[in-house]
Amino acid sequence: MKKNKLVSVVTVTLDRREDVIECVESYLKNSYKPIEIIVVDNNSKPPLKTWFPKKYPQVKLISEKKDTGAALGRNIGLSYAKGDYVVFTDDDAYADRNMVKNLVMAFDKKPKAGIIQPLVYDKKEKDVLQGAGHDINLTTGRIKAWGVGEKDEGQYNGIREIPMSGCVWMVKREVFEKIGNYDENYFILYEDCDFSIRARKAGFKIYCTSDAKTWHRASYKKSSDHPFIRWLGITSPERAERVARNKLIFMRKHSPFFSFLFFFFILMPFYTLAHSIIIASVGRFDVLKNYWKGLSLGISWVINSFWLSINFFLLSWTDPVGWVIIKNPRRLLDLGCGWGKLMVMLKMRNHIGKSVGVDIFEPDLMKARKKGIYDSLILQDIRDISFPRKSFDVVLVNHVLEHLNKKQALNLIDKIEKIAKKEVIISTPVGLIESPDFSENKYQLHKSYFTPEDFERRGYKVVKFGWRWLLPPTGLAGKTKSNLMLKFYYLLHFLFIPLYYLFPETCDYSFTAYKNL
Repeated sequence: MKKNKLVSVVTVTLDRREDVIECVESYLKNSYKPIEIIVVDNNSKPPLKTWFPKKYPQVKLISEKKDTGAALGRNIGLSYAKGDYVVFTDDDAYADRNMVKNLVMAFDKKPKAGIIQPLVYDKKEKDVLQGAGHDINLTTGRIKAWGVGEKDEGQYNGIREIPMSGCVWMVKREVFEKIGNYDENYFILYEDCDFSIRARKAGFKIYCTSDAKTWHRASYKKSSDHPFIRWLGITSPERAERVARNKLIFMRKHSPFFSFLFFFFILMPFYTLAHSIIIASVGRFDVLKNYWKGLSLGISWVINSFWLSINFFLLSWTDPVGWVIIKNPRRLLDLGCGWGKLMVMLKMRNHIGKSVGVDIFEPDLMKARKKGIYDSLILQDIRDISFPRKSFDVVLVNHVLEHLNKKQALNLIDKIEKIAKKEVIISTPVGLIESPDFSENKYQLHKSYFTPEDFERRGYKVVKFGWRWLLPPTGLAGKTKSNLMLKFYYLLHFLFIPLYYLFPETCDYSFTAYKNL
């Protein structure tokens, strides 16, 4: 007899005692087994820990000392989840007795599925739908939702592919392993949309199945709210701030470049004026104030994002790796990849087929997963790697050797020369250089050093780069405490790049050694 896979249920709650009781009890009564339930309490008053464990000893309760928001709260719950599938549910929604079973059955029918959601109904009007999937126009930013306010007459029967899920959804464990967790930049609102679109970009399908059902409280129907305010969907000052801010973040992350420019410079000013007039016309100046606060925070995030993109683009033309790497490698292995900064730059100038990153520092790998930089990521000590001979066109080891002792580093070089089919690229400091601060990552300690001659004797070509007196950690850029001066020193570094290539013998900061096999 086939054994059922474990399903984890994660809900994040804040000051919703009756709702979370109803939610938890619906899963305790669910027909599917085995199931585990995880509740993340975002600092409720009074805290759930004062009464919840006695009432529900079979439920895992995680108590936070502050409101971490939906994204971080879900990530915290996920860190405790052991299931092959994970259900994320709003705390004011309860599940049909067979919902979990039918979601798992839908995954069996759709092997390419990464996320499947149930039909979402209104708690008060049981046969009226709240949602059957939704989408966001990446030019206008407008949300299209299926089923909202419709009586269920079978119009959404079956298993339908949808662009995005919300309220309640089940995720296959493989999705997290490939794209990482929820983006904590959002705090709450748009984090589920962001996760959905990242899953789709990674090749997973998203579905809604009518066999699975859940019921959700209709907060948009509060009688105390003016109809205009309800129409805008920003029924509180806090929500107004988050909607305004997070919409800009979402559009910047996922909208095509020229579509975003059209949205940011043409549509957003129109939306802002129209929304401001509507909010002011009903006297909700508390909402208006926070709406503008959210806009300013979102615009600041967008500007900073563009600044980083410009920086990366400029750097992509300066790093020696970008100049020596072969054109369009089909498979690339990046050992000690960190969060993928170099890979971001390489992809700006070169088409890279499948990229695999390996690193031992899990926080960096999680960041790389969240950004979707690599096709595959492996948490492993690079000294223990084992890949078939000539299995990657390019093997890249960027500023990693110095973190190994000399014997380990030489053994690694021997190993990667067998794994690489076409090219090996190694970057490391010129000679001994002071270790950077490694308090957050003990693996950053420098244990050895190399010279260009060490690699030239092994048949490598070498490109030297940069000056120690300018660059961190020992140069001017490493000693300044002024952010403005730091930018000035890096501007000098960029302007000096032609000199690095014209007079390589003067460079004493780092070098890139490469060998075409």
